[in-house]
Amino acid sequence: MISYLLNSGICLSLLLLIYHLVLRKENMFVFNRYFLLVSLAFSLFVPFISLPSFFPPLRSSEQYPIAEIQHVILNNGIQSSNEVVPVLDLQSNIQQEVFSGVGWYEVLGLVYMVGVLFFLVRFMIQILGLKKLIKNGVVISKEKYKLVLLDLEIMPFTFLNYLFVNQKTYCGQGLEPGILQHELTHILEKHSVDILYVELLKIVFWVNPVFYFYKKAIQLNHEFLADREVIAGTNDVLQYQKLLISKVLGEEFVYNLSSPINYSVTKNRLIMMRKTTSKRRSLLLKVGLIPVMVFLGAAFSQSAANQNKTSIFPDFLVKDFESYINEALSKESKYILELEKLDIKGAKAAYDQLSQEEKEKLTEFPFLEDDVIETFYKLQNAKDSVLIRINFSSPPEKKHVNLETWQNWLNTKNLEVTVDGNQIERPSLEKFSPSDFALFEVRGTEKKKFLKKEKFSLKLTTHDHYQEKYILARKKIHTITAGYPDGNEAEVPYYIKYILLLPNGELDQYYPANYLNRALESMLTYEFENYPKKNAIMDIRKSFGINVIRNGKKEMVVVSNE
Repeated sequence: MISYLLNSGICLSLLLLIYHLVLRKENMFVFNRYFLLVSLAFSLFVPFISLPSFFPPLRSSEQYPIAEIQHVILNNGIQSSNEVVPVLDLQSNIQQEVFSGVGWYEVLGLVYMVGVLFFLVRFMIQILGLKKLIKNGVVISKEKYKLVLLDLEIMPFTFLNYLFVNQKTYCGQGLEPGILQHELTHILEKHSVDILYVELLKIVFWVNPVFYFYKKAIQLNHEFLADREVIAGTNDVLQYQKLLISKVLGEEFVYNLSSPINYSVTKNRLIMMRKTTSKRRSLLLKVGLIPVMVFLGAAFSQSAANQNKTSIFPDFLVKDFESYINEALSKESKYILELEKLDIKGAKAAYDQLSQEEKEKLTEFPFLEDDVIETFYKLQNAKDSVLIRINFSSPPEKKHVNLETWQNWLNTKNLEVTVDGNQIERPSLEKFSPSDFALFEVRGTEKKKFLKKEKFSLKLTTHDHYQEKYILARKKIHTITAGYPDGNEAEVPYYIKYILLLPNGELDQYYPANYLNRALESMLTYEFENYPKKNAIMDIRKSFGINVIRNGKKEMVVVSNE
């Protein structure tokens, strides 16, 4: 949504800028009217339109999987590791953060809806106000409009086919022909429809101030159109200008939805009465706008986004994909995604618009690639028989440093101290306090020897560094867990890498082929339900291990990846 608002908003601003710099000063009022109206519709719909893009794709086709790695060391034959990654307890209590239950998108959505409701109510009040004026006034039906005589000190204004006039003025000296013709032009050319069009857009897109500038531009152009019709009928520009200036001196009553006669009676409006534009110049300007519109269509259309061009927006604004992930997170933990809650179609559409660089910064989620997504759809449709959880690596629990431990560190001479990855001199530790740190780790680096004391290393992590490294950092997938109606569970590490010891003594890395999709398929079919426990030898080039909890006992089974 944010990406759409930015794309449409920038397109709106560029077209309005073109209008002000090129078209506003030209006597092309009819064309300008429709240019402004079309610009609004074009900018709002172009992000959904599929147009040819002139931007070359910038995304690399290479994939760079970054994942938690399970190392299995093999020597003198191929055998499974004795170390088994434990199945994540989905019922464990994980430390909650502020707003983990209610995401920022829900808060922003609520604020947006409150704004829409406010501006909608204000719009309805304005409509009801005009309706009340009609009800309280004397309505006289004319051939092409309805005259509303009001007992109010107002200047003539129009709305739809109603012309509102002060009763004493009309029954006394009457309306000047130039004023009447001006107002009738607003009615006959249905200028109020343009204003209503913009007002409705302002309600929906109230967060975008550019719509307010569009309304002013459209209203001013309406005055140019009405002025032109009056001058065409009288052919006396000077006399009409004197008439308008004399009307400005009276008291003003203006409705936001109306076209008041004295709207923007400025130097520009008076100048435009004498402005002329040649047919040749008019044609050149109109033709010149064609490539501009084509360029903007290619730049802001959906197909251009699908090219994954480098984003012109800061990284923190690229939120569309993250919003789908956040909506599917478990209520118990922001590090567990529940597949049945994920809008796969919407998430994939947002994912495909990301560049490779953006994908590597946002939450890790490669399941939306073509070779896995079909199995993902099947798993979601089978939610009654298997529940899939995507478990992200959660941050380590913060540790409290007590005063006794702190004093021991300060008094230990053979202590190497590192703060946030930077080594400091031990005396510099006195500049800190125990409450400055979120994590600590103490290790012995050198054992006590004859005439040599034991040495230690102390690694400390401040709260700011903890926040940056674990909370604000990209979330990476750790494991995939499947739960079944019989109470059994299955879990696979997100990515397995084996380390092979070759006959020549060198180490080689081996990634099981088709591992991820094969693991998801096995979870879908529950094919290992009756598999015997297998912790013995397995050929890693043809199989891989899955951790299983059956009847409350944890074990590992082997699944073929062919």
